[in-house]
Amino acid sequence: MNRIVISSALTMLLAACAKDEGPLHVPKPVIPGEPVDTAYFNSEVLPILAARCWTCHPPMGGMDLSEGEAYMSLVGVESTNHAPAVRVVPGDPEASVLWNKVSFTEVYGLGMPPDGNVLSADELATIRDWIEQGALNN
Repeated sequence: MNRIVISSALTMLLAACAKDEGPLHVPKPVIPGEPVDTAYFNSEVLPILAARCWTCHPPMGGMDLSEGEAYMSLVGVESTNHAPAVRVVPGDPEASVLWNKVSFTEVYGLGMPPDGNVLSADELATIRDWIEQGALNN
C-alpha cells in the first residue's frame, strides 16, 4: 500500500514539474495603411541587452554587447557555439540564435539568461519586432 501511495505521489510530483515553454509571443497584426511601430536598436534593443545580457557577454567574452559594438557582434555573425547558425538573421527570428536563446525554445540549448530571470513579454516583443523588421542599425 505504501509503495502505491509513494509511487502515485512521485508520479504527480514529476508531472507537475513538466517543461515550461516560456512566454508565448503572438505577433501584432499588421493593418494595411497603418504605420508600423518600428523597433529601434540603439534606443530599445541595446538597453535590454545592456541590462540583461552584458554581465555574461562583456567584450572579452567573444560576443561584445557594449555600446558601439553590439550590433556588429550580432547581426549576420555566425554563432561561436552553434555554427553555422547566425546570431541574428534579419527578418527571421526563428532562424536567429539570439531569439531562440531569449525565448527559451531550446533549439540551441540552454535559454538565456540562464538564471531563470526571463525577459518580460515587452522585452521579448521588442527584440522579435526588431529582428522581424530587418534588424536595422537604427
